Amino acid sequence: MRESAILLLFLAACGSEATNDDAARPIQTATLTGLYRSAGEGRLCMIARGGETRFGLVAPGCSGAGAAVRRGDRLELAMAGEAACALDARIDGGEIAFASPPPAGCAYYCAPGATLGGLAFEKVGGTEADALGARDLVGDPLCG
Repeated sequence: MRESAILLLFLAACGSEATNDDAARPIQTATLTGLYRSAGEGRLCMIARGGETRFGLVAPGCSGAGAAVRRGDRLELAMAGEAACALDARIDGGEIAFASPPPAGCAYYCAPGATLGGLAFEKVGGTEADALGARDLVGDPLCG
């Protein structure tokens, strides 16, 4: 019985140590690939493949997807859809902040009163698997 208790304590210590190591591990910010979150439950995922970066985005009252192009510390996210919408953003390490106000065509991708302007997203996962795990508001893959 005592040996079982010692074994359980040992396994618990190993498990918590692995969790602490995972939390301390830095998220890669060299590429755009990964999952980003905003304070208001917004999600932005990006996957860079073959020289092109695709993204999916959901934010309170807004959603869309398209292609992203990085130029230094600037990022342009062009929505693929009925209305022309190219969002300008600033990127600093793992944070993406959209310019405000957004172009008029971007209102098409939002409910009345909602906007993408001024939103900020923090990178919370830096792998393609993190991006592929993101879900939209109805549970479908956001970047899939």
